[in-house]
Amino acid sequence: MKVCHVINTLNRGGAENHLFKLCSEQIKNNLAVHIVALGPDTKNIYSTETDLLDIGVKIHRLKGPRALNIFSYFRLRVIFNTEKFNIIHSHQPRSDYMVYIVKKYFKIKNNFKWIVSIHGKYDTYLDNTFNSRLKIHLFRKVLLCWESSDNVIVISNEVKDWLNKLNKNIEPNVINYWIENKIKQKTHANKEITFGFLGRLNKNKGIEDLIYSLNNVNFDFQCLVGGVGTKGYLKYLDSKISKKNKNNFNFLGYVENQESFFNSIDIFIFPSFSEGLGLVLLEALSYKKLCITRDKPPMNQFVSDKNGYLFNNLEELTFQIELASKEFKKESIYSDKINNIEVILKDYDVKVLYPLIEKVYKS
Repeated sequence: MKVCHVINTLNRGGAENHLFKLCSEQIKNNLAVHIVALGPDTKNIYSTETDLLDIGVKIHRLKGPRALNIFSYFRLRVIFNTEKFNIIHSHQPRSDYMVYIVKKYFKIKNNFKWIVSIHGKYDTYLDNTFNSRLKIHLFRKVLLCWESSDNVIVISNEVKDWLNKLNKNIEPNVINYWIENKIKQKTHANKEITFGFLGRLNKNKGIEDLIYSLNNVNFDFQCLVGGVGTKGYLKYLDSKISKKNKNNFNFLGYVENQESFFNSIDIFIFPSFSEGLGLVLLEALSYKKLCITRDKPPMNQFVSDKNGYLFNNLEELTFQIELASKEFKKESIYSDKINNIEVILKDYDVKVLYPLIEKVYKS
């Protein structure tokens, strides 16, 4: 079987990480795998291109301003006609729209099956700006495109519920991301606790709540904050850190080596208000880190009081941070929570989830 994935760029993010893992499994299962990247990768952000080439994926790059360039559609048509793929699997709205246009209005020599993967609740991550409102307007057109696909995959029940509210004509397949089970490392049992946060730095991710709560704890700590945000927002966050804690926060910027990051922290705090899946939370669990997250789906799908800590408001977040810090140093409680993390991770194993994608391809 010959498969082509279409995606905006190869900058590492949740969708791109999953795509790399999916391509790896497909190649192990003797599929011929290609990727069409609509545009160039952003500088100073890790690209998965070299990793993909190393495992045998053939990469095609379109030039120009992606979906706004008519020549990109002609180039996409040439690739489809030349390679004669059995499956076209698109990721992210812009890619979905371009595949839809080429499939509907351009002459394609072979009949391929079109699969769409929806990697999040796309219209919930936008600020109230002109560009964001324009994206939401264009997004409504993508909703109609999805109806024309042969199958739709969503990454969680939360995304499925979101999609059903927008378009009841689509019946998606729920297939979570899979993660690798990492070796447990308990790092700083006899030192001050090190907390960690990793993700885009914006209001939706709850980073302001994290800072507020850590300002109100009564013990020494360090907090590593990984992720990219605007200069203005970073300055605003810095202004929210109390004077006594200025040296306790370390803003790392873009984190290229996630393994090093997770092995440098004791407790992971993920106070996001809304997620499609929250892959970074799953990654933290895979490194056997105690996690504190908001008591909302899908985060509470894999974190509970048996293996971590949930909160609903700022007061509860502060309480759970203090509780987690105490229980981290109690070996029996810590071990029980880690064992329960192991149980949850079994549901997110590649052996469980990859066959579900194969089934969608063949249906």
